[in-house]
Amino acid sequence: MKSYYDELFYNEEGMKQYYEFVKKHAKGQTLIEMACGTGDLLNLLEPDFDLTGVDIDVEMLEQIPVKYPNLKAELIEGDFLNFNNSKRYDTAVCIGDSTNYILTKEDLERFVKTMTSLSDCVIVDCHHPSRLKEFADDYFEEGSLDSFDYAYQIEVNEEHLVHVINFLDGTFDAIYQWVFDPQLLIDLFKKYGYWLEVYTDHKLKGIQKEGEKVVIVAHKG
Repeated sequence: MKSYYDELFYNEEGMKQYYEFVKKHAKGQTLIEMACGTGDLLNLLEPDFDLTGVDIDVEMLEQIPVKYPNLKAELIEGDFLNFNNSKRYDTAVCIGDSTNYILTKEDLERFVKTMTSLSDCVIVDCHHPSRLKEFADDYFEEGSLDSFDYAYQIEVNEEHLVHVINFLDGTFDAIYQWVFDPQLLIDLFKKYGYWLEVYTDHKLKGIQKEGEKVVIVAHKG
């Protein structure tokens, strides 16, 4: 199933935007990416940084050397809610709306505590709240890729996006994402003594009325 997600959701232009944003705002030479998935951002960043990638899903990590056999990043199995590493990095990153898989305020603070324990420069993103409005009437897509057919639906359930994916081969998955108010993240980073730069969709400063992503660069000191 992991290879299905790569084929279905990978967006080359979107990953390029992430790469350019991180390269522009990152500090220093050492960089750790939490929820690194199958290593797409790590691969783009490798010429510029000494990299560490962390993901809770060992199957994702196992695909990285298959996809990118020359990647030299250190790969670690770990959960961004309680990852404990005595080493600090120049920059810590968690992108791709990974924060929206967090479902409670308590776990959101655990995430911020983890990220601030790793670096004085933290880059994270989350869904823009307007995504709830965007999918209020539901979204449905079906199609055929090289190796499988699929049907993909997104529904809104209060503050949550529910992704229902049928790979039409007997494989089915449902994914929940909490579309929280980005101010929650902002306030938590400030609580830990960080000052922030906030962007909508990587380029527009502040939280605009509408958008896809809110991107935060948090600095300590």
